[in-house]
Amino acid sequence: MKEFTPLREEAEKRGKLIKAASDHHAGPDEACKLIKNYSMAEAKMLKYVETHQAKCGIPPQIGDQIRAGHKNTEALETKVCNVAQQMQQRGPAGPSLSEVLGSATSVPEATAAKKGGSTFDTLNGNVLAR
Repeated sequence: MKEFTPLREEAEKRGKLIKAASDHHAGPDEACKLIKNYSMAEAKMLKYVETHQAKCGIPPQIGDQIRAGHKNTEALETKVCNVAQQMQQRGPAGPSLSEVLGSATSVPEATAAKKGGSTFDTLNGNVLAR
């Protein structure tokens, strides 16, 4: 079992990297790489369990759980990596709406607000001051 613990810890570490990437909304390219790395770690863990199951007395349901999880990981990897590949094939994004319209790309500076205004101000001045 001493050999299994580092494999499990490596898979957990890679799983945490995927969680962190998800939290900061990583792009499909980054997510694809992280999921591939996790899948490889998970496959090593599964191979160890299958090889040493009888010798180490590992219950068969543990192998079944890891195998089912690995199938889900492979399906996720396929989906995410396909999206990443499609985005690469599209090429760079086209011009933005502001570029097409020729408008400024920066926000205009705000002018200082007129002091002394009140709720009763209208376009023609303060109604109560008349």
